[in-house]
Amino acid sequence: MVRGYVALCIATLATFVRSGAAGILEWGRSNHIEVNIPWLPFENETRCYDELGCLNITRDWYHLIYRPFNVFPLARQVIDTRFILYTRKNPLQGQMLKVQSEKTIQKSNFDPKKPTKFIIHGFIDTPLSNWVKEMRRELLKHSDWNVIVVDWAGGSLPLYTQATANTRLVGLEIAYFINYLKVM
Repeated sequence: MVRGYVALCIATLATFVRSGAAGILEWGRSNHIEVNIPWLPFENETRCYDELGCLNITRDWYHLIYRPFNVFPLARQVIDTRFILYTRKNPLQGQMLKVQSEKTIQKSNFDPKKPTKFIIHGFIDTPLSNWVKEMRRELLKHSDWNVIVVDWAGGSLPLYTQATANTRLVGLEIAYFINYLKVM
């Protein structure tokens, strides 16, 4: 059954790409879709992501309906999680913040004395979506906050199973980023 489902997903994806429908999804930074599907529903494996920590694939992550395939997230460079700051000083032009480059944060309009709000898009979505722009605008209209848009478009594309797995790594990236901001 597992192999049949995987074959169906791959065949559907191949048809989707061949039909030209993939052109609709050209907002990403990649010209191909990567998929990371194992043949067993759980593998009791661990992968570590440098300073972010480790993720396991165990029965705890398995769910017959919602996660019938336990897969690891794609590589960090594929998901390419980005943090884009907007403030009342720069409501339209975001500033890229990087933990690896403290200067990007120091030179930005980030104010550690102000509350920080995060906007995180979902599956098959990007920070360019109208709802993200509108929410950002409304948050800044409401109060003088740091608004950080999390861009993980490189990992939010189909297949859903893979995008779901990618959210685990995105969560680690966000947690690490928040902890970094706390100690600044």
